[in-house]
Amino acid sequence: MQRALSLDQSPSLSLTLPLFANVPFFGLLAAILALYSGPELFNSRWHPATLALTHAWTLGIVGSAMFASLAHILAVACNVRIQIPRSRALTFWGLFSVGTLLLITGFISWQSWAYQLAALCLGLALGAYIITMAFALWRSRRDVFRGAKEIVAPIRLALLGLLLTVSTGLIMLIALASEQNLPNLVSLHIMMGLAAWVGLLLMAMSFQLVPIFQVTELYPAPLVRWLPWGVTALLIAQWALAFLPGPWLPVRDLVSYLIFLAYGLWAIVSWVRIWKRKRPTAATSTLFWYSSLSSLLACIVLNFWANSPSAPNADLAIGVLLIMGALGSVVCGMMYTIVPFLLWREAQEHVSMDADNTEHTRALLRLIPKTAHYMPTFIARAHWALHSLSILVWTAASLGIAFFAWIAAPILLLSFAALAWNLWTAWQRYRQSLHAMRVYQAEHHIDAKQHCPES
Repeated sequence: MQRALSLDQSPSLSLTLPLFANVPFFGLLAAILALYSGPELFNSRWHPATLALTHAWTLGIVGSAMFASLAHILAVACNVRIQIPRSRALTFWGLFSVGTLLLITGFISWQSWAYQLAALCLGLALGAYIITMAFALWRSRRDVFRGAKEIVAPIRLALLGLLLTVSTGLIMLIALASEQNLPNLVSLHIMMGLAAWVGLLLMAMSFQLVPIFQVTELYPAPLVRWLPWGVTALLIAQWALAFLPGPWLPVRDLVSYLIFLAYGLWAIVSWVRIWKRKRPTAATSTLFWYSSLSSLLACIVLNFWANSPSAPNADLAIGVLLIMGALGSVVCGMMYTIVPFLLWREAQEHVSMDADNTEHTRALLRLIPKTAHYMPTFIARAHWALHSLSILVWTAASLGIAFFAWIAAPILLLSFAALAWNLWTAWQRYRQSLHAMRVYQAEHHIDAKQHCPES
């Protein structure tokens, strides 16, 4: 694996910022939905509000962040450029966002028209995304950085998992819209979405990003090479066993346990790497990694207890730990790593490089805040504390503790309000830096650099 990233190849801010903006939007929407539903949200994972909230997380929050992050990681770490015009990127964002809102509406209202429109919007958006990424990987297959080939393989497997997740989801949506018997694809849909799509993608990105941004040792080469393929083999076995009769249930459960254990191995290795990092001070993203890995390990332990008669709501708690804890924590950590860098890089694109008078260039560059100044550490850590508290409270509420069910929604609302405020603060500082540069250029009669946001 390579230690360096080609940051100059990162996609334009205008292509991915709308997706990153979806994270606090759908987070606040999920919190408001939880406030409206009240403690009955924790009665069953099949409650309409619970289904709506789950998809607000998996599509609106985790999905939006992963779709945007994949474009960046392919470009800067793998030399796979995603060349799409701004209009097409905004069309994808619009269809995806509207489709997610329609799906949430469908679960709450149980209206067939909402399911139909959601299937149309999400099918078009996600189908186009998969085709675009697959074509980019194929077109750049000979140009991939030598040190990045080991992470491209799990990314391809993750895209296959996304295809299977979308396919099973659309089949069930069409069945709901036509009021037909629902195909028995729920378990496969969940497994493909969490373990194949997001799980493999997160694993692939960690192999590259954890050593760089957390300043750790590289992951063991055999783990990087073989663990994603081992998880894939187990997922294929799980897919095949799902269509076999009841006597195969113990085997299916065993494969499920092995999948959890495989991700547990990755979590332990990641935890040790981050704990032994070379940077003495823990960055905000480091804290979110700890929350993510801790949630995943707790989920694995809880999974072995799930079949016990004393754990009637263990499945709901496992979902909370996986989606809000393991995945949501990484997403929040991404926001504090990727967004400040994108704003800093985009601001630099507006600087006119004057070879005859470098003093003006240096003066303009000084007007751009450093990446650490877009979202100061103390407010980022306040959000981490609220987010971690949300994980604990929601897990306790899912396990049937009534008191926590009453305070879960307000804490989640505070958490995403903090994230929204931090991102808004970063955006305002970016805009202020552009304004300061325009003022300086006007005072010194410097022509502003022509900037193309679609490149």
